[in-house]
Amino acid sequence: MEEHVAVRRMRFVEGLSVRAIARATGFHRGTIQHILASGGPGRYRRRQAAAQPVLGPFTGVIDAILKVDQGARPKHGHTAKRIFDRLREEHGYRGGYTQVREYVAQARNLLQKAFVPLEFGPGEAQVDWGEAWVLNEGAERQAHLFVMTLAFSDARFVAAFPRETLEFFLEGHERAFRFFGGVPRRIVYDNLKLAVTKVGRGRRRDRNRQFDAFVQRHLFEPGFCNVAQAHEKGHVENAVGWARRNLFVPQALLSDWEEFNTGLEERCRMEWPKRLRGHERTVEERLAEERSHFLPIPQGADAGKAKPQTVSSLCLVRFDTNDYSVPCAYAHHPVTVQADVGRVRIFHQDRRIASHRRCHEREKAVYEPWHYLALIERRPLALDYGAPMKRLELDECFGVLRRRMEEGQEHSKGTRAYIRVLRLLETHSLAQLTRAVRQALALGVEDYEAVKSILLLPQEKTPSPLDLSGRAHLAAYRIPAPDLSVYAAMAGGVQ
Repeated sequence: MEEHVAVRRMRFVEGLSVRAIARATGFHRGTIQHILASGGPGRYRRRQAAAQPVLGPFTGVIDAILKVDQGARPKHGHTAKRIFDRLREEHGYRGGYTQVREYVAQARNLLQKAFVPLEFGPGEAQVDWGEAWVLNEGAERQAHLFVMTLAFSDARFVAAFPRETLEFFLEGHERAFRFFGGVPRRIVYDNLKLAVTKVGRGRRRDRNRQFDAFVQRHLFEPGFCNVAQAHEKGHVENAVGWARRNLFVPQALLSDWEEFNTGLEERCRMEWPKRLRGHERTVEERLAEERSHFLPIPQGADAGKAKPQTVSSLCLVRFDTNDYSVPCAYAHHPVTVQADVGRVRIFHQDRRIASHRRCHEREKAVYEPWHYLALIERRPLALDYGAPMKRLELDECFGVLRRRMEEGQEHSKGTRAYIRVLRLLETHSLAQLTRAVRQALALGVEDYEAVKSILLLPQEKTPSPLDLSGRAHLAAYRIPAPDLSVYAAMAGGVQ
C-alpha cells in the first residue's frame, strides 16, 4: 500500500517521469503504469476456484440433495447440518462441518431465481388463498383467508371462511367487489381447482362451470399464471403474508363469522390513508382514481346462489348437510335457500320466512323454537318433549306463570293457555315477552290477554332528574310543598 502511494506521489506531486520512478523504486515500467492507471493498489483475484481435496468428491452429492429439496414442502428441506450428517453416515465423508456449510450456502445462492419487476395498470386485481389460526369457542381452528389486491392502488381485501370451497370463493369475490366499490376489469389467479378444471397447453384453461357463469355475470376477464409460476401474482402473495402477520398476530378471537369479517374489512380500510414507499399519493387517493376503471356491480340477487328445496314433515330444510327450521305452516312447501358465511335465509315465493345463524359443523339441526309453537298448541305433550323447545332458554318467571295457569285446570286447558303466551314470540322478542310476564305476575294477572295487553302498551320511561347545574339563579326560588290533606278528605267522602 505504501509503495503504491509513493509511486503516485512521485508522478503527480513531484512530477517525475515513469523512467525516473522506475530507477528510484526498482519497479518495472509496466507495473508503474498499472499503478498510475488504477489509482490505488490492485486487489488479489483468484483465477480459479480453490482446491477442495476433502469435500470435492462429495459436491455432486450435495448438489443432488439440494435439487430434490426444490420440490419439497416448505420447511421440509435439508439443513446444512443434516446434509453434513448424511455425508458422514451414507458416503464416508471425513471432513469438517464448516466446509459443508459454506458450500451449501454458496450452492443455494446459485439456485435462487431472478424475476423481472412487474407493473399493472388500474382495474387489475389478483386473488389468492391463505391460512391462519384463530381461537373459536375455546379451541384453535384454521381459518381460510380469501385475499384480493389491486396492484395499482395497493388496496387489499381480506375475508375469512371456514373452508376453501367454491361457494366461499365466489362469496369472497362479491365481498371484495362491494369493499372496493366495483368489479376489476381483469383478475389474475393461479391454477386453483376451484376455478380451473383442466390446465391445457399454453394459456388454455378449462374453467369450472359455476365459476364461468360468475365471470359472465360480472363481465371481468380472468387471467391465470403459468404453471408453477406463482411469482406472476406476487402482489397478492405478499398481501397474504401481510394479513397473517398483521391481522392474526396476536391470535384472533372468532365467535361469529359475519362480525369477524366486518372487523377484517375495517382493518383493511385503515390502510387507505397511508402513503406507501415509492408513491406520492395515498392508497385511498389512488383507489379513487382506479374506481373509474371498474365495471359496475350487477344489481339483484344471483340466481345461481338460490338452492331450491322442499320443507320436510319436521318443518326442516337441509342445506350443506345441516337442517334449519321454518314455521310449521310451510311444511311440505317448496322453498329456496340463500346463504353466506354468516347467515342462512329461507324464502317462500320471494318472501323470507326464516333466517338462521349458519352452522359450520356437519349433520346438525338448527331450530327456532317459535317456528313450532302453532303445532305444539295442537299437541301440548310436545311442549315438554319436543327437541326445538329444549333450545328455548326461558327465565324462571315462565315456570311460575305456567304453574299458576295450570292450577285447577282440567286436562291440558291450562297448558294450551300457557302455549298461547309463548306464541307471542312469533311477533315479539324473548326479552320483550320476559318483561311482560314479570309485570303480569307482579300485578297478579296470569292469563294470555293480560300479558298481550302489557306487550302492546308502550314501555314506561322514568324521567331523568332535572339538572340545575349552571343555573345558580334558580336557587333563590322556593316552592312550598302542596297540601295533600284535601285528597284525603275527597277519598273519605267517596262511598
